[in-house]
Amino acid sequence: MTDSQDNELLNIFWVEVGDYLQKLNSLLLQTEAAAQANPEAIREMNRYAHSMKGAARAVGIGVIETLSHYMEDIFGEALKSKLELTPTTCDLLYDSLDLIQNVMNGVDNSTDALASTIARLEQTIASEANDAPHTEEKKSTSNSTAIETAIVRDSDVPVIMPVPKATSRTTTATTNGTHPPDEMMTVLLPTSEESVRVPVSRMDRLMGEVSELLVARMHSEERAREFHSLQKLNQRWQREWRSVRTAYIRLARRMQHEEGEMWEEVVTLFRFLEENQRYLQENQRQLAHLSREITQYNASLTMLTEQLQDDISGMRLVPFDTLVSSFQRLIRDLARDTVKEVHLAVEGANVEMDKTALDALKEPIMHLLRNSVDHGIEHPAEREHNGKLPIGSVHISVEQRGKEIIIRVSDDGRGLDSTGILRKAEQLGIVSPQTSADLSPEEIYSLIFQPGLSTAAELTSISGRGMGMDIVRIRVESLRGRVSVQSVLGHGTTFTMRLPVSLTRLSCILLQVGGQDFAVPSVSVWRMLKLRREHWFTAEGRDMVIIEERPIPVISLAGVLGNAAAPEAEEIPLMVLSSGEKYIAFQVDDLYSEQELVLKPLGPEITNAPYISGGALLGTGDVIIVLDPNDLIRGASGQPRIPMRRIETTVEPIEEKRLRVLIADDSITTRTLEKHILETAGYEVYVAVDGQEAWERLRELQPDVVISDVEMPRMTGLELAARIKGDEQTRRIPVVLLTSLAKPQQQEAGLKAGADAYLVKSRFEQGELLRVIRSVV
Repeated sequence: MTDSQDNELLNIFWVEVGDYLQKLNSLLLQTEAAAQANPEAIREMNRYAHSMKGAARAVGIGVIETLSHYMEDIFGEALKSKLELTPTTCDLLYDSLDLIQNVMNGVDNSTDALASTIARLEQTIASEANDAPHTEEKKSTSNSTAIETAIVRDSDVPVIMPVPKATSRTTTATTNGTHPPDEMMTVLLPTSEESVRVPVSRMDRLMGEVSELLVARMHSEERAREFHSLQKLNQRWQREWRSVRTAYIRLARRMQHEEGEMWEEVVTLFRFLEENQRYLQENQRQLAHLSREITQYNASLTMLTEQLQDDISGMRLVPFDTLVSSFQRLIRDLARDTVKEVHLAVEGANVEMDKTALDALKEPIMHLLRNSVDHGIEHPAEREHNGKLPIGSVHISVEQRGKEIIIRVSDDGRGLDSTGILRKAEQLGIVSPQTSADLSPEEIYSLIFQPGLSTAAELTSISGRGMGMDIVRIRVESLRGRVSVQSVLGHGTTFTMRLPVSLTRLSCILLQVGGQDFAVPSVSVWRMLKLRREHWFTAEGRDMVIIEERPIPVISLAGVLGNAAAPEAEEIPLMVLSSGEKYIAFQVDDLYSEQELVLKPLGPEITNAPYISGGALLGTGDVIIVLDPNDLIRGASGQPRIPMRRIETTVEPIEEKRLRVLIADDSITTRTLEKHILETAGYEVYVAVDGQEAWERLRELQPDVVISDVEMPRMTGLELAARIKGDEQTRRIPVVLLTSLAKPQQQEAGLKAGADAYLVKSRFEQGELLRVIRSVV
């Protein structure tokens, strides 16, 4: 695991342990104050101690594991009525909880206090339960702590982070004499900031509500613009009145000496005009006041809305580093399978991305890495023959540039064979021999994103069975990004993915084509300009313009979209879109301003409509179509259009079938660690907090294997295994019990319940878990 994943796991662990300590203290107080022992309370304490022990083992904190282990045994003996929770025994349990609390608080436990407490725990179990063999087993298990930590570290899951002595807090522990008094164990402590766990689905829902607030803000801004128009109309009215007021005054003076009925009517009219002037002045004053109020209100609403969305977006951000351990493990395994030497370097791993986008990108990046090792990197002997180092290099770089995240995956392998790609594309009918001669190297390389195109001599599980690169493109473009490829034969290949920072807000250029308004994402717009027709020229039958010393073809956007083109103006508006090194200037009717829009997903009826990326709401309430710049460039370049099969947050897996695993464990630390291990190995992993939830989700998920703890609330692992094996619809699903209960009779009970395998956590390491899964599936 990476440092970031270690920190994440430890933070989860500290939250979990704090919860266990609170519940154990509370239940112990209730038990001590009760007139007679409450078996249910003791059973709960036994389960909490068991879960805390497993969680501590998962992160490699031996002192908490050891103390929890002894506490679990005391509660277990109390449940069997072999040991009474006397005040003396409760004092000992409180001392144990205090020692664990000290570890959480960063307070050093003295060696003497720790050794004394452990010795008293052993003596209590030995004297009260009168089970010496059991005590020896206890010693043996506790002595395994150091060995287990070494196993986990050797498996590339460093669970204890070394930190400089000057800044670290240390806890000295002796577990039955296994740690000498001068041996220090460094553990990372939780931050003082309180936190809560929030499901991603709730964050998605909250983000959606904020998006609606953004739309409301846009409506408010539109109403403000309409109000300002009304204010301008009033000002115009007042100016016109002032322009005729002089004539009114002259007429009034001329009529002063007149008498008769006509004069009275004129006087009435003059009085109304005077009142009208006062009305106008008062109306203008009130409009000016309201205008200031509306402007201030909209400014506050804008600031609040943007701050709220930034805060929620920030909560959804996770560093790219969370995926790195999966990539490192993948490269290591692939190098071993292909008998190659490969080094992976990652740059910019601290760049943060939206979790939904990062999760969606994991499989595409892994597929690119598979291709780099399988197709790109040569065997050591071949590399040395070509003057390269025997160790191949794969490099991932991540950077945020403005409103875009740019991810590059490159290798120093053999590069792409443009001749082979072109030959395969012609065989598949993707391009014709006539048009292939006009394709640039980049256009040829982009053909690998066509479905089914592969130049691999032999299709393997690593190379994707001839599928995958189109899925990479689909996944990236479903996130409103774009992917391009550059390659130099014999020197390597680089894939570049560009994605917007925000998945809900998008800065767009508004334009008009054929009397209809459209929007195009700003990040794809290279230039906007107006040129007279005499500045155009023709090359190879195509209209061209020169922009910044670059010849760029001109295409009518109305022609691409099938709209009726408007009459050409004297100066023709052009919008230049870019994708990789390809530039196309689209002729449009008009170009408006840049505006931030709130995107809305497409309905299923128009998901595959050509050149459309999505819809958005304007402040007027009207819906505007957002065009897909990648699709437009492909269409304008004469490349075949690939159906998008758009996806929002979930995508078809790249592999034909990934094994689906359901983990049931009441310890969040343990199930998080198991989830990390299995996802790194390529499994599709789901989790349940206990046996009951696992059973309820079983038919919905249809897992290929269930991995379960034994001691859990509501439904134990034994009960879960028995229920799965006793049901005709689920009996064929393998069940692996993963627990620290190591006695022969406990293992026998697990197998009797129908479990296909019983793996003891004290002997657990990730390679063994993966081997057990492969053996039962």
